[in-house]
Amino acid sequence: MKGLIIYFIFIYLINFCFSIKFNQQHQQFHHFKINENDDNEKVIVAHPKIPPYWLLENEISNPNDSISFKILLKQNNLDKLNYLFEEISDPKSILYGAFLSKDEINELVKSSDEDFNKVIEYLKSFDIVNIGNEIKLFSDYIQVETTINKVSSMFNSKFSNYKNKNNGKTRNRLNGPAYLPKRLLNSIDFITGLSEFFEHSFKIENYLNNNNNNNINNNNNNNNKNNGDSNSYNGGLDDILIIPTVLKSYYNVPNELIGKFENNSIGIIAFNDYFSMGALELFDEKFNVTRGNITIIGNDCLGRGCDQYESDLDIQYITSMAENISTDFITFNDAQWILDYLHSVLVMNNPPLVQSISYGWAELLQCDVSNGCSTFGYDSKQYVDRTNSEFQKLATIGITVLVSSGDDGAPSLGGSSGNCPIDGTVYCPTGGCNHTKTMCPEFTIYNLNDNNNDSYCFFPMGIASSGCTNILGDPSVLGSGMKIFSEDNKRCNLAIEYDRTNLPHVYSECECKDLVNVTFRNYHFTQYQFNENNGALFVAEYPSSSPFVTSVGATQFLSRDEKITTEVGCTILEGAKITTGGGFSSFQSQPKYQQQAIKEFFDNHHHLESLPPSFSYSPTNRGVPDISMVGHNYKIYSSDDGDNKCPCKSLPVDGTSCSSPTLAGLIGLINDQLLLNGKSQLGFLNPLLYQMAIDEPRIFNDITGDSSNRCSRSYCCLYGWSTSPNTWDPVTGLGSIDFNLFLSYVLKLKGIYNDLK
Repeated sequence: MKGLIIYFIFIYLINFCFSIKFNQQHQQFHHFKINENDDNEKVIVAHPKIPPYWLLENEISNPNDSISFKILLKQNNLDKLNYLFEEISDPKSILYGAFLSKDEINELVKSSDEDFNKVIEYLKSFDIVNIGNEIKLFSDYIQVETTINKVSSMFNSKFSNYKNKNNGKTRNRLNGPAYLPKRLLNSIDFITGLSEFFEHSFKIENYLNNNNNNNINNNNNNNNKNNGDSNSYNGGLDDILIIPTVLKSYYNVPNELIGKFENNSIGIIAFNDYFSMGALELFDEKFNVTRGNITIIGNDCLGRGCDQYESDLDIQYITSMAENISTDFITFNDAQWILDYLHSVLVMNNPPLVQSISYGWAELLQCDVSNGCSTFGYDSKQYVDRTNSEFQKLATIGITVLVSSGDDGAPSLGGSSGNCPIDGTVYCPTGGCNHTKTMCPEFTIYNLNDNNNDSYCFFPMGIASSGCTNILGDPSVLGSGMKIFSEDNKRCNLAIEYDRTNLPHVYSECECKDLVNVTFRNYHFTQYQFNENNGALFVAEYPSSSPFVTSVGATQFLSRDEKITTEVGCTILEGAKITTGGGFSSFQSQPKYQQQAIKEFFDNHHHLESLPPSFSYSPTNRGVPDISMVGHNYKIYSSDDGDNKCPCKSLPVDGTSCSSPTLAGLIGLINDQLLLNGKSQLGFLNPLLYQMAIDEPRIFNDITGDSSNRCSRSYCCLYGWSTSPNTWDPVTGLGSIDFNLFLSYVLKLKGIYNDLK
């Protein structure tokens, strides 16, 4: 039957929808202007930017060292892929749930034989000839692993060996431009693996190695001091502690419901992170969890510089929600990112049916994640576009992907410009600073010798921006430079103070306009003045902002007498450690499934004063999140020594990275019921979610109150989004779910009327 449906799909597409030959120039990606009379002329295809924490170790790499890279060829039939994606994912379509096989999808979008042959012949001309060893062929890209000597000749380029000053790791990467003949550019989208320095960028660390006893205050003024106990931050100590039974009780999940279908599976995607099996076993024992089999794909990096808490959280809560369901833990090393993950999953024989990703970075700065995008090769938009096609492939084969929406509200932190004016009335909201208010919460540092976008640091809001990363990479800027700035503004008692999370704040008893400007070497310290041209006010995170994944935001429970009273958007203003991410994509179009919900949101906010400035967002672009779950004060276990065994400690954690694996586990339970009844799994969720909100709005717990995402994890901007009653909003999406109502809706939709199995 499935074969007949698939046959119908293709006949319908060919005869009715795509009688006009597909025009290659309508593809999503950029096109190079080619001079057909000069095919052998070479052009730059990569020219990397070296991050400041990577230092040149050896000018010339060992020519016998191996290096691996991918040549991404032009894909075909992307319009047909999009059509299939929409029909298969739409619960109102007759093709809903008629998933294709990986072979069928690969055949649909595969690159042309001509493109493959052009590139392979070029590789052979540099003695890269061994197909299956040096050269591996996939449907729309070629992976090459060979010596640096051959690759240097092929790209007419120089490779050097670099060392990470933070962890001592070394890597061979381009030192200068890479070239290819023009005649190949009509066959290639871009190349990855030559210049990436991706290293833990998706996680915001404490920027400076200080603590809140090391506040930079050159003036011993005690006005408004509170000895490090400012504001309402409680670190979750007085909150409802989230454990599996609390989640199941609040979200109406039957305790007896566990996985029973042998081939059902869920998955955790990790980057430079790993979990402790000892901590997981202790968690299972403490909370009586019946865990399914765990398959590990990737290398154990514990003890070699990677993190643990994220993966401990992910694996403990996805498995406790989806009890007895097999789980794949898929981890990638520190030179890989989302496109690498998708390529890997798409070649798996049995990829997990539900996958949770707790990582993200500013969508406009996907190149900064890897520092691999070239001035002449490809940019962040092209990286996102190509990656989105891979997400569409996953959806059409029936894979659900959930992604945490980010932990820094609408303004974001990692990769954001910082050009969002801080609300000075909310000073040091997480506590730990010496004061509770400031007259001037921020200033600007810029490099007088540099005129590009990375020459400005809006401090401290832009602490994780590329501009601040470059400028503050020179430790003397916040050392000697800040000392001079403070001394020249002694009458203002200007100082930098650190909060409980080790992030800096600016204290001043003068207004910003009254600060004296200072020049230290080639750095100029001056007052911050908001200008919409100095960088985006808000930044959406990717891959959460992709229209082809389900973006999951975070809520938190407010309680009284140890009982939950209400569910609100997660924010540092209510004592959480994070603020749930949300807003609108900078360039990704609004999908059809979301248009009605977003229209209703803006109809409810027809008074413009209730919205952020109109220049700061596009109401016709993709909105995030789609849905939310509680993301505050989860109890997890982790190994004391950062290894795979106990002794272990328990600790409370916050994040949309709590929400995503929790929801992923519950979707795994729903899939289990469908598969047990001979039905297909859910696949891409979003069209179903938004249809549910129309048909049965009571499935969603409407998050209202005074929830806002104008703060990041440490700073509060003057602007942001607020929750809206009875509709989607850019803080918590459609809200959280009542699991039993959700399950009942799905079973009825799929024609299942018997009791749960």
